Amino acid sequence: MSEYANKKTRGAFIAAVFAMQGFGILGGGIFAIIISDVFQACFKAPAYQVDPLGSTVPQVDYVWRIIMMAGSLPALLTYYWRMKMPETARYTALVAKNVKHATADMEKVMQVDIGTEQKEPTVKSGNEFGLFTKQFLRRHGLHLLGTASTWFLLDIAYYSQNLFQKDIFSAMG
Repeated sequence: MSEYANKKTRGAFIAAVFAMQGFGILGGGIFAIIISDVFQACFKAPAYQVDPLGSTVPQVDYVWRIIMMAGSLPALLTYYWRMKMPETARYTALVAKNVKHATADMEKVMQVDIGTEQKEPTVKSGNEFGLFTKQFLRRHGLHLLGTASTWFLLDIAYYSQNLFQKDIFSAMG
């Protein structure tokens, strides 16, 4: 939970989460190749050019089912672990208005004794200036530009890979 991380390492935690997407895609592709090779070794079939109808054995239907079931396991485990994870302390304290529960959750996650104050939390308004003002641009303009441009470049690489994957695979044979 990057909310509990300090400011110096929070970005690294978030970057690590997004880097796992690439490892998941790579691992899924390797798993699909392994399952396909296992089925090809177990159920010999003639090439498509030799016998188009006989080249697909009935058992090949299980290949995509196994790959889909294996791909659903990380999502199911993530869902289970997320349901067991405590809500963030910021949400519990400010939205649910339960400071004691927020403190208990933070103590459990951070494994330190914080102690609960009895006074209500003071909420500082973040609306000191508007979104389309010079103050916002001066304070957050570079951060916004850097974040938007890196997301844009990531999306270009990611979605173009998905769009042109068929052309790349056909060119490779």
